Amino acid sequence: MIGILVPIILFIVVGAVVWKHIESRHMERIAIIDKGLNPADYKELYKHHAFTINPLSNLKWGLLAIFVGLGSLTAMYLYNAYRLEETIYPGVILVFGGVGLVVFYFIASKKLKEPS
Repeated sequence: MIGILVPIILFIVVGAVVWKHIESRHMERIAIIDKGLNPADYKELYKHHAFTINPLSNLKWGLLAIFVGLGSLTAMYLYNAYRLEETIYPGVILVFGGVGLVVFYFIASKKLKEPS
């Protein structure tokens, strides 16, 4: 029974995500038209990279992934070496993830203060 539910639920979830994506694009276009703007102008802005992604975003996600990985390894070590309960895993992973984000904050604030 469960073997057939997994693919069905998977297709339903994927379909819902695609549908919400299409719906949100439609609502964005409707909002642009309601304001009296031309949607073609926004396509040109995307082509000329007027909407740029924050370059520090990759640093943030990289640091978060590294520290979550270190948290997982530390939690495994603590579990095996000191026979702690399995509930230590989420706590250690979240603490290391938080430390990674704090490290990112200090790096990003230092980079933003530097004169270009």
